[in-house]
Amino acid sequence: MATVRTLGVGLNRVLLRSLCNPAVNSHRTFRIGERIPPVDLYPEDSPTKPLNAQELFKGKKGVLFAVVGAFTPGCSQAHIPEYLNNYEKFKEEGYDMICCLAVNDPFVMAAWADKLKTKGKIKMLADPQGKFTKAMKMDLDCTKLLGNIRSKRYALVIEDSVIRSVNTEPDHTGLACLLCIRNFRSAESAGAT
Repeated sequence: MATVRTLGVGLNRVLLRSLCNPAVNSHRTFRIGERIPPVDLYPEDSPTKPLNAQELFKGKKGVLFAVVGAFTPGCSQAHIPEYLNNYEKFKEEGYDMICCLAVNDPFVMAAWADKLKTKGKIKMLADPQGKFTKAMKMDLDCTKLLGNIRSKRYALVIEDSVIRSVNTEPDHTGLACLLCIRNFRSAESAGAT
């Protein structure tokens, strides 16, 4: 099983590198200390009732991680399971919520949430037209592989709608959206010595 999981994640990265253009927006315009864009996102549990991103994080501390797409191998086999496995750790660290964002429609996000059993742990957010993704300058041209613009992989720590930490990878095809979890593990290791 581990071999298949690794193969799926590795294959996903190879496909992204070869068939997606990460240079759609190579200059980030968001910075630590800035507010997230006030763009509507669609939660999997109320797909017809949009939530303003700033309102969603108002008065809360959370992680927002973005993935290339629902049901893609790396996202399904590595990203979501790692956040589910570390859900309690995030709660212990004072996080109010974990959110996953993808440029997909809310019904696809709902089906993906059901399949991966994220209810009550990870809020799955759809960015159907990629408005939030484009406002963050994190759009990735995946028209050859996935038919449209998607999101680069990244993770943000957000407090009261303000970006406190940004985790990205230079080529945006790796597992940057897991860096929040890796940072927990690094802190635990440092505390154990």
